[in-house]
Amino acid sequence: MNPMTARGLGLGVAVAAWTLISHLANLPLQLWPVLVGLGCFLAAGGGISGLQKSALGSLSGVVWMILYVAISGALGRNEILDALLLGGAAVGMVMQTRLPLLSYTAGAFAGAGTAIGVMGLRAVNWNGGIRVAIMLAIGAGLGYAAEWISGMMKTGRG
Repeated sequence: MNPMTARGLGLGVAVAAWTLISHLANLPLQLWPVLVGLGCFLAAGGGISGLQKSALGSLSGVVWMILYVAISGALGRNEILDALLLGGAAVGMVMQTRLPLLSYTAGAFAGAGTAIGVMGLRAVNWNGGIRVAIMLAIGAGLGYAAEWISGMMKTGRG
Protein backbone atom coordinates (compact mmCIF):
# COMPACT_ATOMS: atom_id res chain seq x y z
CA MET A 1 0.00 0.00 0.00
CA ASN A 2 1.35 3.41 -0.80
CA PRO A 3 2.43 5.50 2.23
CA MET A 4 -0.09 8.33 1.68
CA THR A 5 -3.01 5.91 1.46
CA ALA A 6 -1.82 4.07 4.57
CA ARG A 7 -1.44 7.38 6.42
CA GLY A 8 -4.90 8.56 5.40
CA LEU A 9 -6.50 5.26 6.39
CA GLY A 10 -4.59 5.20 9.69
CA LEU A 11 -5.78 8.70 10.52
CA GLY A 12 -9.31 7.85 9.44
CA VAL A 13 -9.42 4.76 11.66
CA ALA A 14 -7.98 6.62 14.67
CA VAL A 15 -10.36 9.59 14.32
CA ALA A 16 -13.39 7.36 13.73
CA ALA A 17 -12.51 5.19 16.73
CA TRP A 18 -12.10 8.21 19.02
CA THR A 19 -15.32 9.78 17.76
CA LEU A 20 -17.22 6.56 18.40
CA ILE A 21 -15.69 6.13 21.88
CA SER A 22 -16.40 9.73 22.87
CA HIS A 23 -19.99 9.58 21.64
CA LEU A 24 -20.85 6.15 23.08
CA ALA A 25 -19.24 6.92 26.42
CA ASN A 26 -20.86 10.37 26.41
CA LEU A 27 -17.54 11.94 27.41
CA PRO A 28 -17.61 15.63 28.41
CA LEU A 29 -14.87 16.39 25.88
CA GLN A 30 -15.43 18.31 22.68
CA LEU A 31 -14.21 16.78 19.45
CA TRP A 32 -12.62 19.82 17.79
CA PRO A 33 -9.84 20.33 20.39
CA VAL A 34 -8.86 16.69 19.89
CA LEU A 35 -8.52 17.40 16.17
CA VAL A 36 -6.38 20.46 16.95
CA GLY A 37 -4.10 18.23 19.04
CA LEU A 38 -3.94 15.74 16.18
CA GLY A 39 -3.02 18.50 13.75
CA CYS A 40 -0.28 19.72 16.10
CA PHE A 41 1.16 16.20 16.24
CA LEU A 42 1.19 15.92 12.46
CA ALA A 43 2.73 19.37 12.01
CA ALA A 44 5.39 18.60 14.63
CA GLY A 45 6.66 15.78 12.43
CA GLY A 46 5.14 12.77 14.15
CA GLY A 47 6.88 10.03 16.07
CA ILE A 48 7.83 10.23 19.72
CA SER A 49 9.43 13.63 19.18
CA GLY A 50 6.26 15.01 17.60
CA LEU A 51 4.18 13.52 20.39
CA GLN A 52 6.32 15.19 23.05
CA LYS A 53 6.57 18.54 21.26
CA SER A 54 2.89 18.76 20.37
CA ALA A 55 1.59 17.64 23.77
CA LEU A 56 3.93 19.82 25.82
CA GLY A 57 3.79 22.77 23.42
CA SER A 58 0.00 22.88 23.37
CA LEU A 59 -0.16 22.36 27.15
CA SER A 60 2.13 25.35 27.61
CA GLY A 61 -0.27 27.50 25.58
CA VAL A 62 -3.11 26.49 27.88
CA VAL A 63 -1.00 27.44 30.91
CA TRP A 64 -0.13 30.81 29.36
CA MET A 65 -3.85 31.56 28.93
CA ILE A 66 -4.64 30.53 32.50
CA LEU A 67 -1.90 32.87 33.72
CA TYR A 68 -3.11 35.66 31.43
CA VAL A 69 -6.70 35.44 32.73
CA ALA A 70 -5.62 35.12 36.37
CA ILE A 71 -3.30 38.14 36.21
CA SER A 72 -5.81 40.20 34.25
CA GLY A 73 -8.52 39.44 36.82
CA ALA A 74 -6.23 40.22 39.73
CA LEU A 75 -5.35 43.59 38.19
CA GLY A 76 -8.93 44.61 37.46
CA ARG A 77 -9.33 43.74 33.77
CA ASN A 78 -9.50 46.50 31.23
CA GLU A 79 -8.93 46.57 27.49
CA ILE A 80 -5.45 48.12 27.56
CA LEU A 81 -4.23 45.85 30.34
CA ASP A 82 -5.68 42.78 28.59
CA ALA A 83 -3.96 43.70 25.34
CA LEU A 84 -0.61 44.15 27.07
CA LEU A 85 -0.94 40.94 29.08
CA LEU A 86 -1.97 38.88 26.06
CA GLY A 87 0.93 40.40 24.13
CA GLY A 88 3.22 39.42 27.00
CA ALA A 89 1.88 35.86 26.89
CA ALA A 90 2.65 35.75 23.16
CA VAL A 91 6.22 36.87 23.88
CA GLY A 92 6.47 34.18 26.56
CA MET A 93 5.27 31.49 24.15
CA VAL A 94 7.98 32.50 21.70
CA MET A 95 10.72 32.81 24.33
CA GLN A 96 10.04 29.35 25.74
CA THR A 97 11.50 27.90 22.54
CA ARG A 98 14.84 28.02 24.33
CA LEU A 99 13.64 24.91 26.19
CA PRO A 100 13.77 21.97 23.76
CA LEU A 101 10.54 20.29 24.91
CA LEU A 102 8.69 23.62 24.70
CA SER A 103 10.18 24.65 21.37
CA TYR A 104 7.05 24.02 19.31
CA THR A 105 5.67 27.55 19.13
CA ALA A 106 2.79 26.67 16.83
CA GLY A 107 1.62 24.12 19.41
CA ALA A 108 1.73 26.74 22.14
CA PHE A 109 -0.41 29.14 20.12
CA ALA A 110 -2.79 26.31 19.16
CA GLY A 111 -3.14 25.39 22.84
CA ALA A 112 -3.74 29.02 23.80
CA GLY A 113 -6.35 29.49 21.10
CA THR A 114 -8.05 26.22 21.99
CA ALA A 115 -8.22 27.19 25.67
CA ILE A 116 -9.88 30.47 24.77
CA GLY A 117 -12.16 28.77 22.23
CA VAL A 118 -13.37 26.10 24.63
CA MET A 119 -13.76 28.24 27.75
CA GLY A 120 -14.17 31.79 26.53
CA LEU A 121 -11.65 34.60 26.92
CA ARG A 122 -12.54 35.52 30.49
CA ALA A 123 -13.46 32.05 31.76
CA VAL A 124 -10.14 30.22 31.41
CA ASN A 125 -9.36 28.45 34.69
CA TRP A 126 -7.35 25.49 35.99
CA ASN A 127 -10.21 22.96 35.89
CA GLY A 128 -11.15 23.89 32.35
CA GLY A 129 -7.48 24.09 31.41
CA ILE A 130 -6.98 20.51 32.53
CA ARG A 131 -9.88 19.40 30.32
CA VAL A 132 -8.46 21.31 27.35
CA ALA A 133 -5.01 19.83 27.95
CA ILE A 134 -6.54 16.34 28.06
CA MET A 135 -8.34 16.92 24.76
CA LEU A 136 -5.18 18.22 23.07
CA ALA A 137 -3.13 15.31 24.44
CA ILE A 138 -5.72 12.81 23.22
CA GLY A 139 -5.37 14.34 19.77
CA ALA A 140 -1.59 13.97 19.85
CA GLY A 141 -2.02 10.40 21.05
CA LEU A 142 -4.44 9.71 18.20
CA GLY A 143 -1.80 10.91 15.77
CA TYR A 144 0.70 8.51 17.25
CA ALA A 145 -1.84 5.67 17.11
CA ALA A 146 -2.59 6.54 13.48
CA GLU A 147 1.13 6.27 12.68
CA TRP A 148 1.20 2.82 14.24
CA ILE A 149 -1.91 1.75 12.30
CA SER A 150 -0.52 3.05 9.01
CA GLY A 151 2.78 1.29 9.73
CA MET A 152 0.90 -1.96 10.14
CA MET A 153 -0.93 -1.37 6.84
CA LYS A 154 2.25 -0.56 4.92
CA THR A 155 4.07 -3.65 6.14
CA GLY A 156 1.06 -5.94 6.06
CA ARG A 157 1.57 -6.94 9.73
CA GLY A 158 -1.05 -7.04 12.40
